[in-house]
Amino acid sequence: METDIFEKFPDRETFEQYWNENYTLVTYEDVRSIYEEYINSVSGHIFLSDYEERGCISKADFKENLSQEAQFVFEDGLTEVFYDKNPALYEAAFALYEAAEMTGEGAERAQIFHAVFKGLYETFLDRLFDDRIAGRQV
Repeated sequence: METDIFEKFPDRETFEQYWNENYTLVTYEDVRSIYEEYINSVSGHIFLSDYEERGCISKADFKENLSQEAQFVFEDGLTEVFYDKNPALYEAAFALYEAAEMTGEGAERAQIFHAVFKGLYETFLDRLFDDRIAGRQV
């Protein structure tokens, strides 16, 4: 399998061209309900307990103090939405990742996927903070 994916995407530029031609934008609105349903289901307790006990959640460090469960739910929600909107891109990036892990080569080919996913996650957490956390006293 890894040779097939490396033949299809012999270098980073080829995958980035494929990405640019096929990527469907993922927005905060796409993940909003997933994030909010989780927050509601845990009565807003999405932070590490010692951070939450201090009573004031700041934007500067709230991402670093999310509970592991909250991080997982938010990342998983984004993954599901990303896959729903971009299944072929996701599968190609994942296949490149697996092939790189098996061969020790080619990890840079799907770099755009990781950069976009990480950027979306950071942006969506910022938006979540602005919409649900800002000014909230725990």
